[in-house]
Amino acid sequence: MSSQRTPLPPFPSNPDGISNPNFFPVSSESGSATSSSDSTALYIATALGGRVPRRARLCADNPQVAAYAQMLESQQTQIASEVGVASTNVAYSYKYSTNGFAAVLTADQLRRVKRHPAVASVRASARKQLFTTDSPAFLGMNSAGSLWPANGGQAKAGEGMVIGIVDTGIWPEHPSFSDAGFSSSRPAGWSGKCETTKEFKCNNKLIGARAFYQGFKSANGMNLAGDWLSPRDANGHGTWCAGAAAGNRGVPMAGGKASGMAPAARLAMYKVFWMNKDGDTFADESDIIAAVNQAVADGVDVISLSLGGVNPMDTYFDDIAFLNANLAGVFVAFAAGNDGPPQGFRTLDNYAPFYLTVGASSIARGGLTLASSPKSSRAAAANETSVSALPSAGDSAPAVTDFSSTGPLVFPDIGTGNGLATDSILKPDIIGPGLDLFAAWPGKRVGDKGTDAQLSGTSMATPHLAGIAALIMQKYPSWSPAQVMSAIMTTATTKGVGGAAITAAFGKTATPWDMGAGHVFPPKVLDPGLTYDARKSAYLNFLAGLDMERTQQEYPNENLKSVPPRELNRPTISITSLKGTLTVTRTVTNVADSASTYSAKIQKPNGVEVTVKPSSFTVSPGKKVTFVVTFKVTKTSKSFQFGSLTWVDDKGHSVRSAIAVKPVQK
Repeated sequence: MSSQRTPLPPFPSNPDGISNPNFFPVSSESGSATSSSDSTALYIATALGGRVPRRARLCADNPQVAAYAQMLESQQTQIASEVGVASTNVAYSYKYSTNGFAAVLTADQLRRVKRHPAVASVRASARKQLFTTDSPAFLGMNSAGSLWPANGGQAKAGEGMVIGIVDTGIWPEHPSFSDAGFSSSRPAGWSGKCETTKEFKCNNKLIGARAFYQGFKSANGMNLAGDWLSPRDANGHGTWCAGAAAGNRGVPMAGGKASGMAPAARLAMYKVFWMNKDGDTFADESDIIAAVNQAVADGVDVISLSLGGVNPMDTYFDDIAFLNANLAGVFVAFAAGNDGPPQGFRTLDNYAPFYLTVGASSIARGGLTLASSPKSSRAAAANETSVSALPSAGDSAPAVTDFSSTGPLVFPDIGTGNGLATDSILKPDIIGPGLDLFAAWPGKRVGDKGTDAQLSGTSMATPHLAGIAALIMQKYPSWSPAQVMSAIMTTATTKGVGGAAITAAFGKTATPWDMGAGHVFPPKVLDPGLTYDARKSAYLNFLAGLDMERTQQEYPNENLKSVPPRELNRPTISITSLKGTLTVTRTVTNVADSASTYSAKIQKPNGVEVTVKPSSFTVSPGKKVTFVVTFKVTKTSKSFQFGSLTWVDDKGHSVRSAIAVKPVQK
């Protein structure tokens, strides 16, 4: 067997006239072998250089796409056969969001797979856990210029969009998912399907539903007591999240009328959570990647995931799959996690730059509470940490009451061993409603209409942001996922009640580590003025800056440059270990209808001089401007210091970027 690794061939010419389509890469991180050649475990293997073409929305049924996907699967089958893996032990073939397969391997097979010249990496499949009627009004969804009026009113908000939920399943009979008033025609580009069973059926609102369990079953066995081997939800978490993102408008609930953020959007459910023999509910990583792979192929516009790792782990493989979803034009919203900052420590799940990481706030009557819930998403408000902050949707200068956050963390710069964590990427990105909210809940028996439940956690905030993203994409279909993220982040509010400072864990003043850019403010997101964009080359160079060798292995045919992670064109800036003077470059695009002149307003971090060149500029619609921010240490500190850079024009635009800097040496 040759020691030279040979990448897969490129995709053939494009029938749609796209001469240089983007392609999806693969990931890399080794798993350890088991001690006995007779024992088995579930592993994920990825191939070198596999790539499937990108379009505005992936057309999985396009003949050339289908042919290439089949070629990838055939090569994966050949690899498995060459190392002695029976086809019955292959759980999944990944072709769209990444190229690889999941299989049950003996220790001997694992060693052989690792040595195979066409295999980029092998890693053990990990388990993931769940994070767990007033929010539309609170968020100002129906305010002048906000997301509902701008998209034709609440009845049409989300029309033509498909939101994919990766979760515990869905209760299709719930009124939140009734298809009354929905056409039988499907959104353009949709090619998904419903896995119909005797007890589960979709409709014209819930247009896609699938169950993924092969990885879980291989690693843990199945416990279907009280559950169904179908997309039906026995837990409730997925039903709740689907209702929050795109539940129908006007559904009676908790004494009022409930609505999802994008009530006219269609839904697709990807069930990945199951119960093991001990009664624990979790998902296997291989099933999650299979679900994301399928969601991209099906043609969803947005994916919402309220889940994360059970233990600290390398998330590189997962994150690369989500990068590829991003490159396919799919917006991904991920929960930040509910562990919070116990004993002064900070934790954060899901921190890669190509998806929106969401923390949670409350809309409690008379005030909000910042809650991080390490035990129960249904009891998150009890004895939790409070943060004074939250936007009052009707105010022109939004006030904020209280925020729920998860004790977010800026992780150390590292390219391997801890996923794509880097303290040059400030996370979380945003916070949204997540405390004591009502949404759809399953019934007791098949056919029941279901009920409602009041839940709290970042799980609850994430589908709100997924729905908001879908509405932005409905209004601006040409915007990239990065531009949608930018609009959400740069228009966020950071003010507390009466203009007071927001407080976080243990009564301390909240920082961007606690609330990211701030609290989402929908009345502003459709008119951000400027956006920060990032496309394929920027993300690949970001990866190369973390680990060039690994990125070259993943993308053997790309012209890569090693770029410091802080240079990724995001609407925040984070610098660790600032010594002397350092510059950071950013580029903005004017997405307004007219030219504007912007001037920089700087809130300097303590101990740091900040200058911007140019300090003002005039930019025409659709044009870009690049500026350089210079940071100079004037006083050292052992901790990060925070500030902001805001571009302001005379037309009401205020484009704010949070700054985090640790000045360690003059």
